[in-house]
Amino acid sequence: MQIGELIGSGLDADVYALDDSWVLRRTRDRRAQTREAAVMAHLHAHGYPVPEVRADGGPPEDLVMRRVAGPTLLEAGIAGEVDFGRGGAILADLLVRLHTVPVQESEDEARSSDPVAILHLDLHPMNVILTADGPVVIDWTNTRQGDPALDWAMSALILAQVALDGSDLSRPADDLLTALLAHRPETVVLDAAAVAGAHAQRADNPHDVHRYLDEAVSLVIARAG
Repeated sequence: MQIGELIGSGLDADVYALDDSWVLRRTRDRRAQTREAAVMAHLHAHGYPVPEVRADGGPPEDLVMRRVAGPTLLEAGIAGEVDFGRGGAILADLLVRLHTVPVQESEDEARSSDPVAILHLDLHPMNVILTADGPVVIDWTNTRQGDPALDWAMSALILAQVALDGSDLSRPADDLLTALLAHRPETVVLDAAAVAGAHAQRADNPHDVHRYLDEAVSLVIARAG
């Protein structure tokens, strides 16, 4: 398989062009991406907007997926192509749709009375590509199954941290946060217990995502109340 030019880089992986239709995502630490690939294939089969995954029989640290074209939700907002209030509604809709996709239940999950859904756990405007056919969600590195409230809390917490950091993106992030929370279902309760789970994961993140974390927790709880 001929790998082409580098077309994108994240915190722990790089994306290379294969041709006009396919790209390859490779982890820098050579971490296997089999879990992400399986979740993405499951979601794609159920009509959720993720890049199509192609099984190439290559090494597990390589993930081959359909190339998606378009700006990120953040880029579109900065360019004035999408109002940030509308952007928050798009994020909310993607979370609602994600949590309705059936999970492949384990025995423990089948016995549990708690809500269980597929979670993204990093759904923010840079991980949404606005294509001609609608938004597509990328970067499923953190995905697992759990309570949908944790996914909502994580997205809200990420936006709240940016809203508090005093950067040029603080106002847009604040608008996105307000709209996201305004469109959450009544069944999603973002109280101290729910946000604590997202706080713990952010605090344990090896990347530099800890600024204004405690203040962001307070902001999310106050806005969601």
